[in-house]
Amino acid sequence: MFKRLAPGQDTLPDICRVEVLIRERFYVGNSDIILVSQDAGTKPGFPPLETNVIFWKNEIRYRLKLFTPVAHVMGEDLPV
Repeated sequence: MFKRLAPGQDTLPDICRVEVLIRERFYVGNSDIILVSQDAGTKPGFPPLETNVIFWKNEIRYRLKLFTPVAHVMGEDLPV
C-alpha cells in the first residue's frame, strides 16, 4: 500500500558519490538541490535499474537519466 521513499542502505554511499560527481561536473553550489535516485526501469529492452538525477542551478531545472545502476555511475557517464 505504501511505497518506501528512502534509498536502500546499500545504495546510499553511491547516491552520495554521484551527488559529488554532479556538483563537480556542473559546478552546482552547496546551497543548490540535487536529487539522485535509483529506480526500476519500466521500458521493455532497457536495463532493469536506472539512475535519475534532478538538480537546479541558477533557478533552472536539469534532469539526467542514466541507464545504469547508481553503483556503476562514473564521471565519464555524465554529459559534458
